[in-house]
Amino acid sequence: MEKLNNFFRFFCGLTLLCCVGLLQAGVTPIGSLTHEQDAKPGELYRHEIVLQNTDASPVEVKLYQTDYSFAADGSSHYDPPGRLPRSNAKWVALGRVAITVPPKASERVEYEVRVPADKGLTGTYWSMIMVEPIAKGSRESAEALPENSATLSQVLRYGIQVVTNIGKGGQVELTFANPRLVEEEGKRLFAIDVANSGQRSLRTALWLELYSDKGSPVGKFQGSAQRLYPGTSACYKIDLGQTPKGKYLGMVAADAKGDNLFGANVELEIK
Repeated sequence: MEKLNNFFRFFCGLTLLCCVGLLQAGVTPIGSLTHEQDAKPGELYRHEIVLQNTDASPVEVKLYQTDYSFAADGSSHYDPPGRLPRSNAKWVALGRVAITVPPKASERVEYEVRVPADKGLTGTYWSMIMVEPIAKGSRESAEALPENSATLSQVLRYGIQVVTNIGKGGQVELTFANPRLVEEEGKRLFAIDVANSGQRSLRTALWLELYSDKGSPVGKFQGSAQRLYPGTSACYKIDLGQTPKGKYLGMVAADAKGDNLFGANVELEIK
């Protein structure tokens, strides 16, 4: 019976510590998760990250840098800082890499971006600052756990995208690949992979204009807008609604703002 009681006390303590670990996700960044700045070679600029703790106890947080990229297959990649050709991670200096956010309060972490004085720089450079709670009692934590206790924690981290646009130059280019029809949750969708093969970050809105095989207009279908960094790609999906079965000609267009409009011809058969 004593062994059973000890096990019960250990299980209850473990459950409580799990809850504490989950509560550490109460620290969240305030404001936009994308910090974008236009700059010139040799320029120094500063930003700050505001972290708010909604918990009733202090939470330790660490900050660190990564490179960030993504692809049309849905994958995301967090590489060591400075690995990507257009990473600005080595330009970024964090004011603090570990802080304790008091309960029901906020803390500010400043960082600066020092753009190299290289006149050959052009287009968009970016990286990411990760914000991650530190589990209590871990080797990174300054707060020890009670003796003979254990902890399980769920890590909820946030990424702040640090984006530097150098001047107004840099090639603007989008490429299209793999147009297809897919079904998701009972909906028929037109899907196509779009890659940013240029040098500037683009927030691109996509739409599809459909025509019958005889050239008569059928409809215009609007898709969502997504940000594409140079060298990244995304799968865009457009709901075709109740478009009847048949063969269609289509023109898919991407508006990258300004005079930057890209398009491609496609053929579709809805069965």
